[in-house]
Amino acid sequence: THHEARNTYFGRCGMDANKLARVFVLVTLAAVGAARAQAQSVVGAWSRVSLKDSVGKAIQPPDPPAFAIFSANGFFSQSEIPAGRPKLNKELAAMTKEELLARFQRVGAWRGTYVVAGTTLTRKTTANVNPNEEGNELVQVMRFAGDTLVLTRVNPAVNKSEARFVRVR
Repeated sequence: THHEARNTYFGRCGMDANKLARVFVLVTLAAVGAARAQAQSVVGAWSRVSLKDSVGKAIQPPDPPAFAIFSANGFFSQSEIPAGRPKLNKELAAMTKEELLARFQRVGAWRGTYVVAGTTLTRKTTANVNPNEEGNELVQVMRFAGDTLVLTRVNPAVNKSEARFVRVR
């Protein structure tokens, strides 16, 4: 019968069908669990503590620290707001060019969706204070050093950018 033929095949391999099915289920569950743990590990609130540009030069400061939030259902939001901006009791329309620049220079905010695949974090921008950035994708390699999230570019030989975030508790 078909059942006997199947058992004969697995018997030649030294494994019966039930044992093979259990091994397959365990391996599949382990892989799914590892992928879920990696994706879940980015979930939460993060504060950027250092930033390097494409040549590896530290640029935070003067760039302000960023605050990033990754939700469990695949959304993110990140903002950068410098401390010490002048407080003016004026409507935006009444501000001079210099006052507007002082208020909004080095301010950044963007949000969108994200996907984690192994060690790759891909963020797709759906809204940004700079509308020219909307629709862009940022692909980064991520790794964890304790409670520090380290994001680098996919090809560090070409782009040495690095951002380090610590988990906010």
